[in-house]
Amino acid sequence: MRKSLVLISMLFCVLYAGAQSNIVNELQLDVQGAGKVRINQPVELQNLMGSMAERDGKPEQVEGYRVMVYSGNNSRAARDEANAMAKFMKENFPGAEVYVVFESPIRACLYGDYRTREEAEAVMYRLKATKKFREISVRRGLINLPY
Repeated sequence: MRKSLVLISMLFCVLYAGAQSNIVNELQLDVQGAGKVRINQPVELQNLMGSMAERDGKPEQVEGYRVMVYSGNNSRAARDEANAMAKFMKENFPGAEVYVVFESPIRACLYGDYRTREEAEAVMYRLKATKKFREISVRRGLINLPY
């Protein structure tokens, strides 16, 4: 009886983990006409789930730095200003990715993916020299490594 209960429990855990990995993979699929989902999770969690061992051509995420070119806390105005700043950055500084993020209560526009603080600061000082930004700083967090 006890062995049967343990066996059933283990089978349930395996099936549950398999269902979790399918959900994660399905959320990250590129579907025409649908939004994109990017899931940021610690490597330890990825290893436990076993769901993202194969990257399927997606960029790997590691700790790094991005340059914050805008931040605001009024949700409506900040959203519009952050999107306008992202458009400005894409048009005038096309060398790196631009991200608009919302981490309550701050909405920010981030530029680039840099492995070291020195790389990010060098870019920050070049951008600051243009005198087109009110406030600009380096921010630590998860970045996307190139393919």
